[in-house]
Amino acid sequence: MKQLTKHALAALSIGAFVVFAASSAHAVDHNNIDANRPLSFDDAESIGLGEQALEVGAALTLPRGGDVGGEFEVEYLYGFALNTHLNVGIDPSVGGRADTDDTDFDAGDVSVGVFHNFNREYGNTPAFSVRADTYFPTGRDSQGVDFRLRGIASKTVGQYDRLHVNVDLNVNTETDSDERSVVPGLILGYSRPLGYPRRFDRTILAEVGVRGSEEKGTDPIVSAGIGLRQQVGYQNVLDIGLQSDIAGGNEQRDNLRFVVGYSTAF
Repeated sequence: MKQLTKHALAALSIGAFVVFAASSAHAVDHNNIDANRPLSFDDAESIGLGEQALEVGAALTLPRGGDVGGEFEVEYLYGFALNTHLNVGIDPSVGGRADTDDTDFDAGDVSVGVFHNFNREYGNTPAFSVRADTYFPTGRDSQGVDFRLRGIASKTVGQYDRLHVNVDLNVNTETDSDERSVVPGLILGYSRPLGYPRRFDRTILAEVGVRGSEEKGTDPIVSAGIGLRQQVGYQNVLDIGLQSDIAGGNEQRDNLRFVVGYSTAF
């Protein structure tokens, strides 16, 4: 009987810790996932009201038939309303890029977006969010203002595993005659804390996705990735990831992307 009581108390303690971690998690938490830190998908969690975060990353890219290149990203997040945050970013690059021979430095496009969480996960109901981004043509050879609308659902399956579904609709306002103005996409993401419940400072990620090709008459692009997020402070996280476009898209896809990044909240 005493042994049973000990097991029950241990189970209750673990359950309480999970609830506490979920309810008190901040934007910069190894188990809360933001796009490009280090993979392509978002989870459905917004940052806290009044909280601010800075996320920076770099990627080494190897395009098909192109030179090795570097991509960078800087993004600022601000929780300006309950369950809602603003994100402002820029994505400079240098060297080889898919579907182009241009290797000069590009300051990149400026993006402004809003993320809103409709509900937390409860019972069998996933957490649902929406993210809307606008991309201004500040980069070299950029044309037109582009938009992306992303629907996000996150659900715990089993004891610690989480699944994330991202559905994208990309709209390009200025395209050439051989390009599509509307490009859909779908990403299935997976995350799981490593070492839990003994430790809770590291999360492994994986994804598989498919997106339409921007060029008419070409097949959709299938991609996959794996990554790791490591907590290095109360609100500081390092991330590392490996991504690849594995099929479709002719010359538009990257063979490999090696991603590293750092996030901090204040």
